[in-house]
Amino acid sequence: MIDQCATPTRTARRLWSGTIQRLFRALDLHERAAASDISESLAVFCEQHPHMPAHTLSLLMARSFCATGDPDAADRILRHDRAHRTHTESWMAALSAEYPFPELYPLFSSRAFRPLRLNTVGGENIWVLDLEKVALSDADRHEMILLQTLRVLTEKVSNVWEKPAGRGTLVVKGLPRLTAFIRPGAGRTAPKMIGYLQDVLRRRADHNGWSCVPSVLLLDL
Repeated sequence: MIDQCATPTRTARRLWSGTIQRLFRALDLHERAAASDISESLAVFCEQHPHMPAHTLSLLMARSFCATGDPDAADRILRHDRAHRTHTESWMAALSAEYPFPELYPLFSSRAFRPLRLNTVGGENIWVLDLEKVALSDADRHEMILLQTLRVLTEKVSNVWEKPAGRGTLVVKGLPRLTAFIRPGAGRTAPKMIGYLQDVLRRRADHNGWSCVPSVLLLDL
């Protein structure tokens, strides 16, 4: 008897595997030691997440090569992708095997957290946390809960400044969307919010023994 459910699954997996392997061949990565295993494991993952954006697949491929000790292959994949090539060095640090990639994968894949280049504040170690891309439930739309959400997000994303020992900038975008949920008169001014996030990063710097504390810049105010 033919398994009607398994057949479409195998077909989808083969399609994803073929897509990944074609890119590996185009970038001359198909003969790398881990290429075959990576293509098959990612095909299984993509089969379960059928609406995988190209930029997310590139990050997953690059991360897989980093995890297997092949940063050159990861670098080649990122430079091939228009969404990542400008910030390849920043992504390489975040995708390294030592970095807790899985917990930030949802933010990376939604582009809610990504490298940014701002000439006005220098060009290194700048990451933007785009709150407009962060999903919030009705229960989250309370001042104390929102502050806790910001604290947890900031603590998580702070890992990208581990290698530069805290040197860099956190750019927060879309804050008005969050503060709009707070009752009138309960919102915090920009200086207070900067101070709040700066305190979170200062505690992370103390905890990690960094020589610097990332600065905070708010946009869209």
